[in-house]
Amino acid sequence: MKALILAAGFGTRMAPITDNIPKPLIPVLNRPTIEYNIYFLKHYGIKEIYINLHSHGEKIAKALGNGSKYGVSIEYLPEQEILGTGGAIASMAPFVKNEPFVVVNSDTIFNFDLDKMIESHNHSDALATLGILPASQKDPRAVIRVDGNKIVRMLNESIYDTIPEGNAMFTGIHVINPQLLEFIPKDCFVSITSYVYKRAVKSRRNLNAFYIQGNWWDMGTPDGYLDCSFELLKTLPLKFFDDNDIFGDYYHTKYEHLNGSGEDVFYYEIILGPNLIAGNGAVLTADHELSNAVYLPGADGSRVIYGKKGRIYY
Repeated sequence: MKALILAAGFGTRMAPITDNIPKPLIPVLNRPTIEYNIYFLKHYGIKEIYINLHSHGEKIAKALGNGSKYGVSIEYLPEQEILGTGGAIASMAPFVKNEPFVVVNSDTIFNFDLDKMIESHNHSDALATLGILPASQKDPRAVIRVDGNKIVRMLNESIYDTIPEGNAMFTGIHVINPQLLEFIPKDCFVSITSYVYKRAVKSRRNLNAFYIQGNWWDMGTPDGYLDCSFELLKTLPLKFFDDNDIFGDYYHTKYEHLNGSGEDVFYYEIILGPNLIAGNGAVLTADHELSNAVYLPGADGSRVIYGKKGRIYY
């Protein structure tokens, strides 16, 4: 089985960090986000990986190479003009014939049983299986309606005359039959959800839904990035990594450091954490934020992005 990792986006929601660091290479616990995707796929036996490229594409290719250091093979699909999710998926046509393939986003991290999702797809006779999470009707991300395992609403289209309320959100994880590619225009910008899947639902094509049982984090925003980083501190080790002990420096326990000096004793306290992550080469002092903060590699504390649950120094 093959897989496509979508990595061509501009990462505008994580600007200005993404002005210099491509979104897939933003480190989470000192590992580029996209490495989580690669090791996850490898764990489930998927070692032929394709990655589409556009924004900062050369940096991504240089960082990952041909995949040999991960025990996989990587082939890059550069886009002169960005093709969107649908256009990128359509570019897989020369590499897949009769076998389904997996598609994931490079700005998400997840930990669930992919084999069960593939098994669900193989028994569904569907054009595609979408990984979903339950969501309340009040959640703006609840743009999917699932009845049983069948998707009956996508965005503002449904198989019904009256559009039902949404009850699920899409995680960006797909298992796709090659037959779906026949419905995607070639060499132009296409959204897989608002063009392909939306039309498939309207025309009563079978789209299968699979509820993700496990962890899923969206890294596309500062708040999502902080949530993921801090939750991973509590989740490690992840079973799909070969070397769980190599994650850089992170601190999630409260420490107290007490110093005395001669007869005139004075005391000061440095508290690290909770939720402090320090990248390689980051400079921290007692004047900096030492809890609920992520310092990217080389950060000196002078540049910061604020989130609801903490700060990102870059």
